[in-house]
Amino acid sequence: MLRFLRALTPPLLLLALLGSAFADSFHSRGAALWVNGVPVMQFKAASGSLDASMRASLVAAALDGLPTNRGSVSVKKEGLDVLVMVGDVSVITVTGADASKAGTSAMALAEKWASNLRQALQLPPLKLSVSELEVPVGAVRNVRIVGSKSDEAQLSVNGNQYVEARRTPDGMQIRALRAGMASVVVSSGGLTQPLNVTIRPFAAEFPQSMSAEVVGIPAAGSSVKGALACTLRTQLQGRRGVKFSYQLPPTGQLGTGDVRTYNIRVRAEAPDTFPNYGMVTLKVKNLPVSRRPDAELWYSNSPEVVTQARPLFSATLRTDQPARLLYHHINAATQPMYIRVQVVNSSDDPAKVVVVPGDSKPDRNPVRAGLEAADQYFRAWMIGSGEVVVIPPHATLPISLRRLNPGETSSGLCGLRLLEGPESLLVRTDSWPPFEIDAAWRAAIESSTPWREVGCPPINDFDRAPYEISEHVYPNPHKSEEMSYEVGGRYSYCRIGQRAIIRQDQGSQLDGNFGVIYNIKASLQNPTSEATDVEVVFEASAGYSGGLFFLNGSVIRTPLLQPKEEMRIARYRLAPGGTRRLDITTLPVSGSSYPATITIRPVQTDTALNDLGRGMRTVKH
Repeated sequence: MLRFLRALTPPLLLLALLGSAFADSFHSRGAALWVNGVPVMQFKAASGSLDASMRASLVAAALDGLPTNRGSVSVKKEGLDVLVMVGDVSVITVTGADASKAGTSAMALAEKWASNLRQALQLPPLKLSVSELEVPVGAVRNVRIVGSKSDEAQLSVNGNQYVEARRTPDGMQIRALRAGMASVVVSSGGLTQPLNVTIRPFAAEFPQSMSAEVVGIPAAGSSVKGALACTLRTQLQGRRGVKFSYQLPPTGQLGTGDVRTYNIRVRAEAPDTFPNYGMVTLKVKNLPVSRRPDAELWYSNSPEVVTQARPLFSATLRTDQPARLLYHHINAATQPMYIRVQVVNSSDDPAKVVVVPGDSKPDRNPVRAGLEAADQYFRAWMIGSGEVVVIPPHATLPISLRRLNPGETSSGLCGLRLLEGPESLLVRTDSWPPFEIDAAWRAAIESSTPWREVGCPPINDFDRAPYEISEHVYPNPHKSEEMSYEVGGRYSYCRIGQRAIIRQDQGSQLDGNFGVIYNIKASLQNPTSEATDVEVVFEASAGYSGGLFFLNGSVIRTPLLQPKEEMRIARYRLAPGGTRRLDITTLPVSGSSYPATITIRPVQTDTALNDLGRGMRTVKH
C-alpha cells in the first residue's frame, strides 16, 4: 500500500492522509518515526515529492493500518530496492539517498531500521528504561517511558522532598533535591511501573577557592610547590572519608609581594557519594616580610645517642624571634623507635609560622644524614625561602617524624619564625617506641615535610607529655671571618668550627659550632708580573666530613671526605696586578668532624685533588 501511495498518490490525497489520526503506538515527530514511545527510523533524505517528515508520517500510517497480528519484521531486496517488511507488507523502501546520508549501505540501514522496529513492536504496553536510579544532589536525569500506553502515562512522587518529577516528550525528568530515597510511580490504562530513586551527594562541592603564603627573596619554586601541596591537603573540603587526587602544576620562583593563581583540576571520592571532578583556584602570595637573622640556635643533640623513649629537647618560639633548630639523634636501642619534632600551639588563637625545612631520611651513616638535611635547609635559607603554615588553636605542626631502625640517625636543620598569633609556642623533640599509625602518617614518616601530608592535627596525650626547657640554646648563631691572600705570600687559612659560640646561660659552649652560619669575606691580590691560578680548598681537618658552601651564586656540596682529604671548591685566574673579592657562606654540618679548614693558595697539581675538583673551571679576572 505504502509503495503504491509513494508512487501514485496525488498531493491532495496525500495531505488528507497526513491529516488522518494515527494510533498512539505509531506516530512521527518531524522526520523521525516513533513506535511505542521509541525512535525507530530517522529520515534525512526526501523521496520523490515527499520530504523526510512526510515519509515518516506515511510509515506511521502504514503501520497503523496493519492488523494486530502484524507478523515478523524482515528485510527484502527487490531489484535495486531494499524493503523493510512487516509480514508480507512493505512499510518503507530504503533509498540510496537514505544510505548516503547515514554513511552506510542501503542493506545495512534497512537491517538497522528493521531491528529497531522489531524491538519496539515487542515492547509491553508500559515500560521504563530503568527501574532503579541513583542521582547526585542537584543533578537532573531523564528516564524514557515506552510502550503503547506511554503517551497517556501519569506520574506520582513518593518523597517529593527528595525529588521532583515531570513529563517530557520522551518520558520523564527527575531532579534530585536532597540526599535520601524516593519513588516515582508511572501509571497508564490501569498499568503501573515504579522507579526507585536514591539521591546521594557528590563527594565534594566545586569550585573551591583557597590561598597560601610563602616568604623569600624570592620564594623558591620548592617552597611554592610545598605551599600548594600543604594547602590542598589541609583545606580541600569534602564529605566524610573523602579522598582527593590531583596533579600539582609546575611552579617557579615567586618574587616578594607577588601573587600567582593556580587552577587545579581535582577528583573527589568518598563512601556513599558520587565521585566528581572540579576546579580549585589557589592563590599563592609571597609575603613582603623583612628578613631577620636567626636570634637563636637550638641544639637538639644531647643526648646524641638515644637508647629509650624520652623527651630530648624543648624550647620556646617567640613572636618575630626567628630560631634555627638543629636535631641529630642516633637510635642505639635494640628495637625501632620514632624521633618526632613538632611545634605545639596550646593557645586559643591560630599561629602563623614560617618554616624553612631541612630533614633527611634515616641513615646508618650520620655524616650523610647531616649533610642531606643541611643541604635542603641551606639552599632555602640563602634566599630566606619558606612556607607559611597556620597552626590552629590546640593543634601541632609536625616538623619531622622518622622511624629509626637500630643504628640509624635522624638529622634535621630547619628555620622557624612566629609571625602572628600567641606570644609563644612550644617546640619539642621526643623519642617514642614504635606504635601503629594510619595511612596518612605512613606517608608523613617518609616525607621531609610531614605537615604537607597530615596538616596540623589536634593536640593529643603524646603532645602533653612532661618536658623541661632545654639549656642548649645559643644566641646569635652567626660568625663573620676574613681571609686575605697575596700571590707569592703565605697561604690564607680559615678554621670553621674553631672558636665555639657560648650558650645562652654562659654555662657551656658549642664545640664545633654545628649549625652556625659563617660569612667569610676573602680578598685575593696578585702583585706579580705573571698571571696566576688561585684555588679555594676545603679540608676535612678533624675527620670524616662533608661540606656545603655558597660561592659564585650557587651552592657547592662536597662528597663525603676522609680525614685530611681536600676538595677544591673554586679556582680563579688573577691577572698581573689583579685583585678579587669573594663572599663565602658555609656552616658546620651535623655528624661531620669539625674544625675544618678553608685554604686559599696557588693551584696545586696533586692528582687526588684534581680528581675531586673535576668540573671546576678557571675563572678569569
